[in-house]
Parts: sequence; structure tokens; C-alpha cells
Amino acid sequence: MKKSKNLLFKTLLLTCIGVAIIGCDPEDGIDGRDGIDGVDGSNGADGVNGEDGEDLIASEIMFENKSNLAPLVAMMPQFNYVEAYSLISSSDTLSNDFKLVGAQDGAGFLKDPESDGYIYVVNSEDAYAVSRIKLDANLNPISGDWLLNSGVADFARQCSATMWEAEIHGGASDIFLSASESINYDVKAIDPYIVTPTPTADFGLDALGEFSWENAVPLPKNAYPGKTVIIGGDDDSSGSEGQVSLYYSETGDADLTGGKIYVLRFKQISDGLGGVMNVTASTIYNESNLDFQTSYDVEFVEIVDGADMTKNEMEDASVNVFASAFMRVEDVDYQKGTDEMGRNVFFAVTGRGPGAGTYNDWGTVYKLELDADAPLSGKLTQIVSGNTDTNNADGNLSMLQSPDNICVTENFVYFQEDPNSFDRGHAAYIYQSDLNGNSIRPVLELVLRSDLTTDGSLNVGDGDGGEFGALIDISDKVGVPGTFILNLQPHYWKNDSFKGRDGHVNTDYEDNQGGQIVILKGLPR
Repeated sequence: MKKSKNLLFKTLLLTCIGVAIIGCDPEDGIDGRDGIDGVDGSNGADGVNGEDGEDLIASEIMFENKSNLAPLVAMMPQFNYVEAYSLISSSDTLSNDFKLVGAQDGAGFLKDPESDGYIYVVNSEDAYAVSRIKLDANLNPISGDWLLNSGVADFARQCSATMWEAEIHGGASDIFLSASESINYDVKAIDPYIVTPTPTADFGLDALGEFSWENAVPLPKNAYPGKTVIIGGDDDSSGSEGQVSLYYSETGDADLTGGKIYVLRFKQISDGLGGVMNVTASTIYNESNLDFQTSYDVEFVEIVDGADMTKNEMEDASVNVFASAFMRVEDVDYQKGTDEMGRNVFFAVTGRGPGAGTYNDWGTVYKLELDADAPLSGKLTQIVSGNTDTNNADGNLSMLQSPDNICVTENFVYFQEDPNSFDRGHAAYIYQSDLNGNSIRPVLELVLRSDLTTDGSLNVGDGDGGEFGALIDISDKVGVPGTFILNLQPHYWKNDSFKGRDGHVNTDYEDNQGGQIVILKGLPR
């Protein structure tokens, strides 16, 4: 069992909380540990490959390239009215000498109470760090610092994240919930406004339990008034495999210490003939027992004393309660709009790739409609599947490869690919569908630039292209409809000058990737 931590510290830190959603994908496809780094290249003459970088100069225009590197995304023809602008890249230097690292993943966006600008808090998955970037009123990056670095005792791959916003989720303050997916397994709760960061402090939120956390997503406070509800994705394919977890407290809308932990379990499955039947008790079911676009009753079952368990003990406990298994649950988000809509939860399952011998090769997306009276039961529907000719062979998107991050607005689901463990021979795409997984269209793709690689070559499908991190709707905060921020992970862009930028060199796991953050203007909501 885990040793108990300082409850007083946790209580003071977490009396409150205040979303932006997000995801990541372990590169070896099993437990989230890093793969082997590529060969380092030589520095470029103009800073593009990560020398000192060019200083950013503030502009009075919101929608223009802020970075010295053009956006590493290309819009698809049906979305040619959406404009992309580079916000900051690893080749830039801010006024206080802050430089971005690579593998930007989960993030949160807030108005800065000390200025007319904004605060962007973002995980760096492969640097085991969290940075904070200050932006002015026109989204010009001004300065940056590190809220977490790889020197922390429980360093981990910080994957997706969610900004708990007090106005939306309850409590009195905003808290950045950063999900630890591997090496260590807590959700970290970080104050986004801290004046003097303490990047090696213990931010672990023990009450949520240990999983291979991809994200921990609080539902809006009025979805279940007076209750605290957090849905989690467990990016795991071992033991109990991936779980959909639930943290639930009935003693207030911002209780992060006294709730209970639950995992999802099917109550109904396919009868194999296109119909639905009740499950057999004391049986573990998985995704193969569900038909595409058919709705099934589900429930959440408690993991007793789950907050005291290690990750391995949590795996055993999930098996013991016959939790239903998914092949690596990735990012989670909920529908925006009304309080009722906030009970509609969506999550991506990345799969394991063809030939892995599992029940989900290419990935799936699910819609979980929680009951109105309590979040412990609901309906589950597989709305997107890349398994058109494998597994159940009933999918609807034959070009899908490893869905990871997800962003849900009032009217659309945006799901994002991470084709680094397996692929269909194209760069990572972001897709748009309606809320039932229909009318799917690719929105944009990650640009693969051979001039940013160490040897000047890059092949689609070589497993080293890249992926996306958080896609966040910031329209309401900046006052311009259709404005989003998107994190990019161009894994092919490497240079040793990118190491140690968080203020610490992790001798066992230090990464040398570059990264970029972009603004999207005009994306439908």
C-alpha cells in the first residue's frame, strides 16, 4: 500500500478548483515508457534546429504568426477557410530567455488576473515538465517559466491535462490537473497563478488513485450540483487493460480528498446477432463484446480503498470487480453548452495496431451518456471505429490510425491521431464528426518537414513523424468565435540544445525534441 502523504498540504492546496482538455500516447504502445532517442543532429545556422532562437517581438495583431517557424499544420480542402498561425516554437526565445521544449500535450488557458492578457499552462510529455507561458491581450508570448520539472521525485510522462476552472467546475480557485501516465502514476494538482514556482514539489493528488493517467476531467459543477465528478482515462494494455475511471464525492463540488474511486463495467453486451443482452455475472468483458453504434447500459463499480493502492494493486482490484476492458483509454472530454450536455462524456481508445492480437487494432471513440440523477450509470456507444476490416469489422473510418486527443464542443467532436506506434501511411490527422460519430471529415494534418530532421530525410509511416497534443477552444476568453489553440509534437525535430530547458537534466530520460503551439481561427464549434 502507498504511504500516506501530508493531508494538511493537500487540503490547503486543493480546497478549490476551477477546463481545457487534452492526451498522449506511449511510444512503445504498452506502458508509456519512452522509446530510444534518435541520433542527434547538428545545429542549424538560423536557429530553426534549436540554437539560441530568435527573440519574439510583440504585435498589436492577434491573428498572425508569432513564431519564427511557420505553422506545422496544413488545412484540408474542406476546411480551407480555417486559418493557422504559429504561436511559439522551440526555435523562439521569449523576453526572459524562456525557450519551449518538445512534446507539448495537455494544457489549460486562463485570463491573467494581473494583466489584460492570458496564461497558458502546458504539459511537456517527454520532458516530464509543465510550463507556464504569459501572453498579452493579442496572444503574443511575453515570458515563460516552469511549474514542474523533471527533477521532481515522482517525475512522469505528463500527458493530457485539464484546467479546473472555479467558475465552471466549482470551488474557489483554478487548478491545473496534469495527468501522469507512466513511471509514476498520480494526477498532479498545480496552482497556475503561483508567484514563485516550486517545480520539484509534491503535487500528487492521492485521492484519485493510481492509473496510467491519460487525463482527469472534472465535469461542470451544475451537471451534478453539490457533487464532484472526475472522469479518467487509463492508457494501459497490461493487467486489467485500460479502464474508464470515476472519482465521485457527494460532499461538495470541489472535494478532491474525500471521494470514492470507481471503474466502468458493462451491464449489457451484444448478443452476436445485432441485438443486446444482459451480461453474465462475474465475467470480464471488453470492446469486442460491443457492436458499433449500438448503445448499452453501463455502471461504475467502486474500488474500495482505491486511494491507498499502488498502480499494480489497482490493476488487481479492477480485475476483482470484473471491470470492463478497453485497449488503452486515451483522452476524455465532455460536451459543452448546457448543464445537461455536460453529462455527455466522450473518450478515445487508441488500440494496439494490426498484428498485436488484440480486440482493437486501429482505435475507437466512445460516447458515454451519464444518467441525470447520479453519474454511476449510463449508456455507452461506440461512435467511431477504424476497425473496418479487422476485429469486429464494423467500423466507419478506414483511414483512422490510433486516436489519442479529443476535443468536444457544443456541436462537434474533434479527435486527433497519434500514429507513432502503428500507422496507415499518412501523417497525423485531426477529424471532425457530429456528436454521434457521423459526417466525419479530416480537418488538418501535421506537416512533416525534412529540413527539420537531423539527416534531411523523413518518410511518412516511419514511426517517427509526430502527433498532436491539446486542442482547446479559447473563443469565449479572447472574444473571437472559432478560436482554438493546438499543441504539436513533431517528433522528427530533434536537437541536443532542446535538452534541459526546464532547468533540470534527467540523466535517465532526458529528451531532445522540439515542439510548436499554433492558433486556429475559424474552426467550427
